[in-house]
Amino acid sequence: MFRALRLMLAAVCLTLLGRLMGRPRHPSWPLSFEIVVRYLRLDWEGTADWDLARLGADLNARPYPRDFANKVEQRDEVIGGVPSVRFIPPEKRGASVVLFLHGGSYYFGSAKTTHCEMMARLAFESGLEVIGPDFRLAPEHRYPAQLDDVLAVWSSLLLARKDSAGIALVGDSSGGNLALALALGLRERGLEGPRALALISPWCDLEMPGASFQANDRYDFGTRDALLRHARAFAGVLSLADPRVSPTHATLAGLCPCLAVVGEVELPHDDIVAFCEKLSAAGVETRVHVARSMPHNPPAMAALHPEGAAAMQAIVKFLQEKLA
Repeated sequence: MFRALRLMLAAVCLTLLGRLMGRPRHPSWPLSFEIVVRYLRLDWEGTADWDLARLGADLNARPYPRDFANKVEQRDEVIGGVPSVRFIPPEKRGASVVLFLHGGSYYFGSAKTTHCEMMARLAFESGLEVIGPDFRLAPEHRYPAQLDDVLAVWSSLLLARKDSAGIALVGDSSGGNLALALALGLRERGLEGPRALALISPWCDLEMPGASFQANDRYDFGTRDALLRHARAFAGVLSLADPRVSPTHATLAGLCPCLAVVGEVELPHDDIVAFCEKLSAAGVETRVHVARSMPHNPPAMAALHPEGAAAMQAIVKFLQEKLA
C-alpha cells in the first residue's frame, strides 16, 4: 500500500510539473489519464529487476476495479482440466460464447483478478457469454504449456457444443499471441477453428523489431528491455523468431476473420500493423481499429478514456456481427 501511494504521488507531481512547463506527456491526454499512465510506467520501471514469480504474484494480488464484474454472473468451472471463469451477462444474446485469453507477458494475469473487469465488461456490453481460462504461466511453465492448456479448453468446448460456429476467440497482448497460436494450432491439426478472432494489442513478434518501440517509448507504460526478459522466460529454448512463439513468421492463410485493435502510440504499434498487413496478404479478412492517442491495450482503459471505450465497442460490434 505504501509503495502504491508513493508511486501515485510521484505520478501526480511529475504530471503537474510537466504541464506547468508546457510539456504534457501527450497533448490530447486528460490530466487524470496522464497520471494513470505515468503511474503504470513508474510501477513497471520499479519492478523491472524483481523475480518474475514474485512480480506475477504481486500483480495478481492487487485490487482491481469491479464495476462491470458486479453486473454479470460469474461461475468458476474447470474446463478441459483448466480452472476457468464463465461471465454470463444479464441479457444474454443466444448461445454463442467468447473464449478470452488474458495477457500479462505470460507470467501474470488471471480471469479472477487482472482481467476480470475487462472480461465482464465485454460480456455485459456484447450480451455474449465470455469464458476466461487461467492457463499455466511462466517462468515455472514455459512454451508450450499455455498452448496445451487452451487446446484442452477448446477441445472441451467443442465437444460440448458439437461445432465451433458459435465460438469466437479474443486475446489481449500476450493473450493475443496465445489466441493466434491456438488458431494456427487448430488449423495445423485439421480441427475446427473459431468463427472470429479479435486481437487486442497482440504480441505477435517477440523479437520486437518495430521502430515504434523507440518512437512511442514516451507514451506507453512498458519497456522493450523488460518485455525481452519476459519473452525469453516464456519461449525457453526456442528462438524468439520461431513462428510457434512469434506468429508474424507463421503461414497465416486459412485463418478466420480477424479484428486487430492497436493503440496509436503503443510500443508494438509497428509490429502489429506489419502483422495485419501479412494477414491481409494471406487472404484473411482483416480489420484494424486504431485507438487514437492510446497506449497499449486500449480496451483495458475503457473507463478512463473515450478512445478506450470506442475500442471496446469495436470489439463488441465485430463479435456480434460474426456470431449473429
